[in-house]
Amino acid sequence: MRRYFEVEATEQFDPTTIVSSCIESGANSLLLDEIALPTDFFDLSSGLAGELLHRLSIYRMRMAVVVADPSKYSSHFQALVREANSGQEFRFFTTRQEAIQWLESE
Repeated sequence: MRRYFEVEATEQFDPTTIVSSCIESGANSLLLDEIALPTDFFDLSSGLAGELLHRLSIYRMRMAVVVADPSKYSSHFQALVREANSGQEFRFFTTRQEAIQWLESE
């Protein structure tokens, strides 16, 4: 069984539903790919990324996000990437393979 739950691009992006689906699947981590994320996720003023991070922290779940080129997004988003990558709960990766290795490492 996979230790992570992957959000598909076809799913509606609702943080509460995503966390519930992850828990119901028996996974303790979440894998997100850039193509599955709505544009509001990258606009930190929308609060969408913050809501997801908050929900994941409540349940002590890890998350890996695959973003090929974070520099194409706002400076605020790039700062979030740098800050997240210094922690252990949420990280951003440029490749799917790196993200999966990190999720499966714990």
